[in-house]
Amino acid sequence: MKKNIVILGAGFGGITAVLKLAKKIGRLSEEYKIILIDKYHHQLYTPALYEIAAIPMEYADDIPLKSSVLIPVADAVKRKPITFICDEVSGLKEQEKKVILKKGGDLSFEYLVFALGAETNYFNIPGLREHSYPLKTFDDGARLRSKIEELVQKKDEIKITVGGAGASGVELVAEFINFVCAIKEKIDNGKNVCNAHFLLVEASLEILPGFDAVIVEKTKKRLENLGVRIKTNTTIAEVNADHFICKDGKKENFDLLIWTGGVKGPEIFGNFGLPLSQKGSTIINEYLQIQEQNGPKSPVAIGQGHIFAIGDNSSMINPKTGKPLIWNVPVAEAEGRIAAKNILRSITGKPLKKFTPAKKYPFILTIGKKYAIADFVYFKFCGFTGWFAKQLVELRYLLFILPPQKAIRTWLLAIRYYTSND
Repeated sequence: MKKNIVILGAGFGGITAVLKLAKKIGRLSEEYKIILIDKYHHQLYTPALYEIAAIPMEYADDIPLKSSVLIPVADAVKRKPITFICDEVSGLKEQEKKVILKKGGDLSFEYLVFALGAETNYFNIPGLREHSYPLKTFDDGARLRSKIEELVQKKDEIKITVGGAGASGVELVAEFINFVCAIKEKIDNGKNVCNAHFLLVEASLEILPGFDAVIVEKTKKRLENLGVRIKTNTTIAEVNADHFICKDGKKENFDLLIWTGGVKGPEIFGNFGLPLSQKGSTIINEYLQIQEQNGPKSPVAIGQGHIFAIGDNSSMINPKTGKPLIWNVPVAEAEGRIAAKNILRSITGKPLKKFTPAKKYPFILTIGKKYAIADFVYFKFCGFTGWFAKQLVELRYLLFILPPQKAIRTWLLAIRYYTSND
């Protein structure tokens, strides 16, 4: 029987790792079987998720929208030495080298990669989970869109609050301004009256914590020009159906509260006996193997060094900054490449390769309509050029995981929908 290389999760890190393994495994495929497991039949393209929640129903209903943001895993693994199983992990038998699947039961592995992503973190704030809208799945986006359209049709004046001014919160609040006003204008028969008030709340001293000061200032200016009210150094202590109370006792009313204020590792990790960080992600060493927190710095960690973790469900200190490695797409993809390489090196008896994080990673921040700030580390630009750069980055990714014709078709469809209300 072949030995299994199991990748749990078909997000950016997981799909990168599995495709790199398939490309490089060569003759080892006679001895090893690559298995990709995800609870969905598709990969959610999360960088465009806020766009889904901000497209009026009249422009696109949920079915065509899904094809622009949900990438079928079957298309990514087609004609490759990869077995895809649609299932969910529910347990880990580390000593026996087995994972337990909800539907499939025990599955043995020789190498295992955790790439399960992250979950919304509500920080145990009373009422927050019950009275806010998260944005982590396609269904979250569709539900949020329906709620906003309902509010705009029912009320002349609405108040929308976004909790959390990281990249997700900034992109979302900027996109929603145009979305809400487009609906309002249609309801009012073309009258250019948009009585919508947007509030962006952040617990840190500044929006976009961890970003360069120049980027922060450009973003603030753009948001203020769009009409967004910003409250920093403001911690939400309690949430009710139509208002929240800040830590300093001040009260803010809302018609809709969208929560983008934080993420944490998968809750199920608490059942696996893995070493976890304060954010619930599993701790890894420089080779991306799961590492006991107080254990020796050695390439052999738990599971005889055969268990890896990448992307948002892993925690590693960046030696260049002394801070935990950020959770974003470029990091997940880079870790996916190294994890694949180290599995193949381990099989062939070669020394493992250290994952060396960059001091800074590139990013593109879209702030309403066709305007974005792009920071490619060595140079920055903003406006339409930044927005166009983002479209090219998305096309590059689609070409990596899909056949060329399928990738270009998906890309063009996405641009058509995402610009429909600009």
